[in-house]
Amino acid sequence: MTHNKTQRLAIIAIAAAFLAISSQITIPLPIVPLTLQTLAVGIIATVLTPLDSVLAILVYLILGAIGLPVFAGGAAGFGVILGPTGGFLIGFLFQALQVAQLSKLALLVKTARGKLALFIIANLIGTIWCLAIGTAWLAVVARLSLQTGFNLGFLPFIIPGIIKAILAAIIGYYIRRALKTNAYFIRSTAK
Repeated sequence: MTHNKTQRLAIIAIAAAFLAISSQITIPLPIVPLTLQTLAVGIIATVLTPLDSVLAILVYLILGAIGLPVFAGGAAGFGVILGPTGGFLIGFLFQALQVAQLSKLALLVKTARGKLALFIIANLIGTIWCLAIGTAWLAVVARLSLQTGFNLGFLPFIIPGIIKAILAAIIGYYIRRALKTNAYFIRSTAK
């Protein structure tokens, strides 16, 4: 295994561990807790390539599915993914892919302000994707009306989601800037 592949695998593993740690910071709410998971997913997707972002989220989901307590509040097991909040976990995949794809466009922009604006837009759209998928899943699995699902799974998370999306974009931007001479980031910018 070459140094580049080893470094890439280590970055994916670190990203998955970062998400697992962020999942433990929770504020309990009815049915769906408020966590730092979407912040972590946004940072991961802003910094890593689309494929590596999705792989990091998949590693996290697999670790949780096989029983490691990495989900919100130390939850674990495949039942969590199939439960009422599982749609938010699946939504992380779509959020990561979408944010990472749009973040690639930001790298084509010359100005720092333009890059940061696109990172913020990417994260805001990604947050909406995650909330929409999670809310729809919640309504179906918990047998709620779409209005009740919206009131429980979307509405309470709009303002925190916007704040976390902006923070993810800013943090991701500065991480990319600080590590721009690292081989991983030089390759991902060239792609």
